[in-house]
Amino acid sequence: MSEHGFWMNRALPSIAALSEATFPENDIGAPDWKSTRMLERTVEYLDELPPAQRRLLLALFLFVQFFAPLLVLSFGRFSKLSAERRTSAIRGWRRSTFFPFRVLGDAVKATTTMIYMSHPSVIAHIGEYRVCDWPSDPVKIEVREDELMKMREAP
Repeated sequence: MSEHGFWMNRALPSIAALSEATFPENDIGAPDWKSTRMLERTVEYLDELPPAQRRLLLALFLFVQFFAPLLVLSFGRFSKLSAERRTSAIRGWRRSTFFPFRVLGDAVKATTTMIYMSHPSVIAHIGEYRVCDWPSDPVKIEVREDELMKMREAP
């Protein structure tokens, strides 16, 4: 854990907690936060960002983690809350009439959704496909070359 650095090590529990809250284990068959390796992939994503953007996202994760007593009206860190309480908090922030809470909730949801939706199992689950092959893309997505013709022929 120490190979990430001081601030990243403090953000890891928040990243995991936010990932679980936004994409929990479920009974509908959709991939969840664990199966899509959201924690690891978020860290990889952060490592690829320019320093300024990386610091901004780290600040988001750290803010949620350490300011939970003010954000959720509870004691302790965000990652220590139950998954249901975390999910409820994010939904509440996004519905809030207080603009900074809406921005916070939308930032959390947008960041986790971007990581989640880029996983191959999620791409397959939602039925994404391409109409032509793209060999240089490392993510293999189903190719349906005749789909455009089917769309043209549909009434």
